[in-house]
Amino acid sequence: MSNFSLWLVLAGILLIAEITTGTFYLLMVSLGAAVGALMAYLGYGLEIQIAAAAVLAVAGSLLLRNRSINRSKTDKQHDVLDIGNKLQVTSWDANGRASVQYRGATWAAESIDNTPVTGLHQIVDVQGNILKVKSVSTHA
Repeated sequence: MSNFSLWLVLAGILLIAEITTGTFYLLMVSLGAAVGALMAYLGYGLEIQIAAAAVLAVAGSLLLRNRSINRSKTDKQHDVLDIGNKLQVTSWDANGRASVQYRGATWAAESIDNTPVTGLHQIVDVQGNILKVKSVSTHA
């Protein structure tokens, strides 16, 4: 079996494995193997085939990683959209926590005030699924 055929078989196996995982990283390695097959078809030596396959697989994986990091930053910006919104707190427990209704769901809230009071509050931070809130004075 020629190197060209071996690279194509490897690319196919990796592509099938990628379909079962859905991470796209094996897709990059599979594309690298396809480039290795192309290098073999063009008559380059085994070292060039391996180097070309490795460069494409590593570059593709780094590109996917950077894309994932940028997507995480975008998700964090969605949390920023909640900051400044107001909600009602009807009661606090002894630990300064409350369950509040916000955007149609029940959230945990923690007061940043020294003495939590009921009433209108403003979201100042979001940590996971916990809203950090401060009391908003209605006496202006």
